[in-house]
Amino acid sequence: MKRRYHRRRTRPASEKKRPARPEAEQRAARLDPALKPVFRRIGKPAQGPFEPDPFQLEALRLIGDFDVLVSAPTGAGKTWIAEECIRDYLSRGLKTWYASPLKALSNSMYAHFAGLFGSDCCGIITGDRKENPDAPVVVGTTEILRNQLYDAMHAGGDIGADLVVLDEAHYLNDRFRGVVWEEVLIYLPSRVRLLLLSATVPNAHEVCAWLENIRGAPTRVVRSEERPVNLEMLFLFPDGFVAPLGGKKRLNPRIRKFAGPGAKKGRGGRAVPRFGEIVGMLRQLDLLPAIFFLKSRADCNRAIRSCLPVDMPVEKRKEIRLAVRDFLAEYPHLEGHRQMRPLTDSLVGSHHGGQL
Repeated sequence: MKRRYHRRRTRPASEKKRPARPEAEQRAARLDPALKPVFRRIGKPAQGPFEPDPFQLEALRLIGDFDVLVSAPTGAGKTWIAEECIRDYLSRGLKTWYASPLKALSNSMYAHFAGLFGSDCCGIITGDRKENPDAPVVVGTTEILRNQLYDAMHAGGDIGADLVVLDEAHYLNDRFRGVVWEEVLIYLPSRVRLLLLSATVPNAHEVCAWLENIRGAPTRVVRSEERPVNLEMLFLFPDGFVAPLGGKKRLNPRIRKFAGPGAKKGRGGRAVPRFGEIVGMLRQLDLLPAIFFLKSRADCNRAIRSCLPVDMPVEKRKEIRLAVRDFLAEYPHLEGHRQMRPLTDSLVGSHHGGQL
């Protein structure tokens, strides 16, 4: 009887698993001195009564007599205009259709409006969700609104709305989906007031002129160029050094030297840190919460597994444990979910199409 021997493959040193370092032992994040004034501005603004911006008040004044296109930076407060318009239409017994380009955004706005106006007043229609569709406030995707316009025309009737809010109206310029926005604007009866909410677009007045031509209704532009929260572009070197990405005209020379072709190994080498290390650095800099956009579900799930447990006060951990207990009491089928430990121990989670 022959005995067979198998040579055991030795794992190269580069492939050997290294024990995970506790977050407290991770490399320290360091700031470029040029960023210190920027970081001093981070924080919650002082509490005070809400005061609408002039562009918000102008939009509310005009919407009574005109279709209105609001062009303002993200975060400037365009949704508040829609809220006040909807409130006014509800008080007069009129109906509103709020259209957004994404199911996720529609779901979010439905929950938001239901909290503001009451769940009995709100409904939602998307490709996979239909609740209270005859409510005075209906939220849905733009494709669903377009389909309802098709159905109304086919039946020789009219869409049951007095105000249509088209969120993210700059999708009109989208190469693949812009036709949906065009058809909504073309087929929407001119009696229906139109409120378009858009990020800043350079040709807003041209869009309004086109709208007036196809709808026969007067249209006005309300524009704001001021960004309430400035965007700062930062670059994280592998060793934890954080620098400004660049100025208005060119890339930061230090970053160009590090990332350019033929560059020598810079700060901490060229290897990208694991997501767990990046999250640890962001936590040191008080830059959480944060969102990472990755290209696949597998990458998202792999990223959260690289995150280490967070050292947190006993009271905070108890608060999380109680919150999870209450959540699982309502949704017991999620008790064994594979993300439960990263959520409770590392305070991270992945969100994608597989997370229903």
